Amino acid sequence: MKRTLCLLLSLLLAASAVSCSASTENAEGETPEAGGAVQPSAVQETEPETEKPYLDNLPDDLNFQGETCNMLIRSERIADMFQEELTGEAVADVLYDRAVRLEDRLETVFTNVTLPSDSGQWKSAIAGSVQAADGAYDIVFPDYWWGIELGGYYLNLLEAPYLDFAQPWWCAGWNDNDTFYGKLYTAVGDFSLDLVVNTEAVFFNKRLIADNGLEDPYELVKEDRWTSDAIVTMSETALRDLNGDGQYKPTDDLYGLIYNLHGGRGFLYAYGMKLGTKTADGGWEINYFNDQFVRIYETVFRMQNETPSVFYNSAGIDMVGRFSSGNLLFLVSTLGTARGTSMREMEDDFGLVPYPKLDESQADFISFNLGTSYAAILRSVKNVELSAAVLEALSAENHKSVVPVLYEDALKEKYSRDQTTAEMLDILSRTIYYDFAFVNDAALSALCNVYFNAIADKSADVASKFKATDKMSQKLLGKLLDSYKD
Repeated sequence: MKRTLCLLLSLLLAASAVSCSASTENAEGETPEAGGAVQPSAVQETEPETEKPYLDNLPDDLNFQGETCNMLIRSERIADMFQEELTGEAVADVLYDRAVRLEDRLETVFTNVTLPSDSGQWKSAIAGSVQAADGAYDIVFPDYWWGIELGGYYLNLLEAPYLDFAQPWWCAGWNDNDTFYGKLYTAVGDFSLDLVVNTEAVFFNKRLIADNGLEDPYELVKEDRWTSDAIVTMSETALRDLNGDGQYKPTDDLYGLIYNLHGGRGFLYAYGMKLGTKTADGGWEINYFNDQFVRIYETVFRMQNETPSVFYNSAGIDMVGRFSSGNLLFLVSTLGTARGTSMREMEDDFGLVPYPKLDESQADFISFNLGTSYAAILRSVKNVELSAAVLEALSAENHKSVVPVLYEDALKEKYSRDQTTAEMLDILSRTIYYDFAFVNDAALSALCNVYFNAIADKSADVASKFKATDKMSQKLLGKLLDSYKD
């Protein structure tokens, strides 16, 4: 009934638009100009180009004749993907509307099955469906670190129809790093909004930038001068002992830069750390320890452990509160942070930029994302064409109509009225990078976390840390590669 009402409303609005357009013309097809005089309308020799209704390249006549598409989704993430009714909240309503339109377009019915974020329940459900060949799930969206992909339950997505991973609604930073021997079993893209809200950015206080006579971070990004040295130097300039007690405390004083565990890990990747490298045969190797790797490690180590204006928030301090109250120059946090009450009520204006580069020679910015659901299609699926078409359509339509509304909801006029902010968000989106060891966290015994954990423990001897972990990493890598060969 709700979907029928939505369709009727759309038809009424369309009719109203036609009526309004027609009312501006006279009987001869003439239209009044700004001054009020009626002039003959120009003859159109060609039809004007119209915007493509959907970004994807699915066939216009694709029709699944009412077939149901069953999707298995984490209950904690369902709100990032689907809404069951209109609520008046912008993001929720556009998610609902998107689903209605895609169901009508593809002549299918979306059905969501949820399970809590419990790896055991998910493995049991997926393994059971494949073994029974019951076709219970058309698409599944597990968490990345459960290791379910190693069970051999998934189809190679590169052989599925309709999926176009070259398009911007797919995350190359994941998909490239999860391709083994020319096969891709899991994919990440805009089908879930947690890809957006979990992306880390560097928020900055515009008033403090001006008060300290610092360069505009936006301009530094545009000129490729937003580097590890720049963020540290600017942070040191901003440090203030506000209560005059001769000590610096993040709860009492003005700091330059604060981040938590995930934000800190992002600096290593932003500066170019890559723990896995693709081999000529399409496999992977772990062979990262070199002078550049040591330089990256030492740069983050010095920033975190030897710079008084930088605070690593391992103690649960309300760093968002410190930022929103005007007592912090730079905050590293997720884009989703901007939707919180503290940031919405912040008196000072703020901006956001990507993580800095290691130095100006670095080719591009690299953005860190603390994790998201991936999509997979089971080997027991009843109709791979349906699964692939729905997945492509969901990702493309989210990219076109949902993600912009999410940005508006999080940043209000900053996104819609500030072209520079839109440019920064574009950089964040297109440069999301998941390291090979991050993607395969479960199989490689959390190698991706080893080095930032060492920095947090104030361990300056990175070489000994490598020696302590490399033998086990190579052994686990061999098992991982064998599982994909099989």
